[in-house]
Amino acid sequence: LMHYTPSTIPPEAVAALAPAFAHSDVAHVDDWIARCKQDQAQLWRLNDCWLISEVQDTKNGLVVHLVYSAGVYEPDLVTEVEQWARSLGCVRSYFSGRPGCQRRRKDYRLRYITMEKDL
Repeated sequence: LMHYTPSTIPPEAVAALAPAFAHSDVAHVDDWIARCKQDQAQLWRLNDCWLISEVQDTKNGLVVHLVYSAGVYEPDLVTEVEQWARSLGCVRSYFSGRPGCQRRRKDYRLRYITMEKDL
């Protein structure tokens, strides 16, 4: 397990996370790696699974947002991020993803949906 500090982020992180960002219409992998290097987000890795998280201060307390992940899914990586976030005082963890993500994390509940329409 690696929780990278801003100065230890490896160059291969960009290529490893690029597939996750291919699904986004607005986010770019380079921007999120820059946020990690500025200590505004966190970069994690377990084997071939990469994850970017972000701690947010909400009106209901601190939460950890599992922003993007790519590679071979490792449930233990998510568990480790959750434990780390809990140690910071986070009261909730959330992520947005494709429908298949819901099957992988059965301990998360569906709260919102996003719908789209081509114009």
